Amino acid sequence: MSGFGYRMKNLLMWCSAFLLAACVPYKPTLSLEKSPHTIPASVSVQLLRDASPPDDKEDLAEGTVSQTKSMEGDLSELVAQAIVADFSATGVFQSIRADQAGRRDGDHPDLILSGTIHRFYGQATIPSWLMIPGVGWAVNAFASPAQEWQGAVDLELTVTRPDGQVVGTYRGRAAYQEVAEHDSRYWSMPLYPAHARLNLAFTEAVQQIRDQMLRDRDRLIK
Repeated sequence: MSGFGYRMKNLLMWCSAFLLAACVPYKPTLSLEKSPHTIPASVSVQLLRDASPPDDKEDLAEGTVSQTKSMEGDLSELVAQAIVADFSATGVFQSIRADQAGRRDGDHPDLILSGTIHRFYGQATIPSWLMIPGVGWAVNAFASPAQEWQGAVDLELTVTRPDGQVVGTYRGRAAYQEVAEHDSRYWSMPLYPAHARLNLAFTEAVQQIRDQMLRDRDRLIK
């Protein structure tokens, strides 16, 4: 096989590996640090309303993979689960749980957390220039291949009392658009890197919301 054919074969194999890896199911996950303060209240988290554009869950172009299209479950449910798990682990509230029907009499929360997902998407793309004959193999030969990543998370959470009184509304936003290069360790990572990048944006948005809640601590426990 000629040197050109060998390099083209490597490039095609890399592109195929990208598409296969991008099909790894995405799971929204938070990684907040331990809360500096705990709000002494029990909280029930309701399913969030998904108001994100439908196109956010679609592959919009050739060579582009939508990460929220490959989830194993509903976005609203998975985001709520991630918030419950992380707020519980990091001690944001005295106790927090997902809203469940049929709770025992007398087992009522102090606060109810609900909200809206305005945006939540991630796209991983093979740059179009990488597919140009004579360019892609040269990049593959002399530099690490790259992916284009872009995504955004825009969440709004509302805290109410059991009687319906709104205590506070909090919003967090994060977005990114970047070219991500990788080295020989890239495909051995335990989590597909584009998924990790989207989860970082998710964490940044929720961090903003948590900071707002902690500043409202006195109002939340009245």
